[in-house]
Amino acid sequence: MHDFDIIDTGDSDEEEARQVAERRMFMYSPDAILASDEVARKYVLFADLHMVLAAFDRAYQLALRPNCPQGIVVSGPPGTSKTSVSEYFRKSLPTATDIVEGYGAISIRLRSNPCAGSIVSLLLRAVHHPFTAVRRGRFDSMRDIAFEALQQQRTRMIFIDQAHVLEQSVRKSKAPKTIETTASEVLRDLMDETGIALVFLASNSFGGLENVDESLADRVSVRLSLRHFDDDEPWAKFLGEIGKRTRCIDFSILADKEMAKRTHKAVLGNRRRVKLLLTEAVLVAFDAKAKAVDLSHLQIAFQRISGSSSQVVNPYASA
Repeated sequence: MHDFDIIDTGDSDEEEARQVAERRMFMYSPDAILASDEVARKYVLFADLHMVLAAFDRAYQLALRPNCPQGIVVSGPPGTSKTSVSEYFRKSLPTATDIVEGYGAISIRLRSNPCAGSIVSLLLRAVHHPFTAVRRGRFDSMRDIAFEALQQQRTRMIFIDQAHVLEQSVRKSKAPKTIETTASEVLRDLMDETGIALVFLASNSFGGLENVDESLADRVSVRLSLRHFDDDEPWAKFLGEIGKRTRCIDFSILADKEMAKRTHKAVLGNRRRVKLLLTEAVLVAFDAKAKAVDLSHLQIAFQRISGSSSQVVNPYASA
């Protein structure tokens, strides 16, 4: 497999993305927004993501065997591509005659203090069931409906984003053993009864499933971690690939070693910030009628994404 196949956009942040989209809608021309979308949607796949995708593929192939549970934990700080790599995997799955299209691998996103009912509700939404409210006294029946729907769709893998919030629902106890949460019980039963593989996507603050439910942790065989880029050769190659593959405007400035160093200072290797910064630079350059992104466009882009209150010195400012 090649070192770089796609351009990695980094994990998404729903609220930040909404605010950025709203600001850009009023600040830039429609043509600029359409052009910048090319950068926003690109990916660059590098060594760490190859490893994660290989683990996903193995678990996907071995799924639906309740006697051989497939569990994976992928952890890392925000902006290290946990959500993005899961989305890429789901979208790249080939069609299969025994799987309802689009349901081979699905994703749910946990909220604060998840309970058993919220897990079942998220599963029902993921399979587009008409009734997703889990009312008191109907939990068991709704749980069974969710499990049966997943089996009918022949779902093989479920990505559980924001999995670190599972720790919030752990009951405090003086007992020496970890007390399992109702949320984790549902997930454990899901693996045991359906054989569906579960992938837990968690922040680097996550203490591990051992702190949530030891039985659920026993069903995890792969633990991987992602981190931000260092200011080194892989980082320079990563930026160079983005510049090389951008067609809407000349972005060859990214191949310059000095620009790579400055860009690392701007985003600290965070791939979510890379996408945010470079997309903004294209918007600035495009509305300036420029044929190529230059240092001044990156300087303005950094100011706009960082805000006036930023304490970080603009790395693109003239020395």
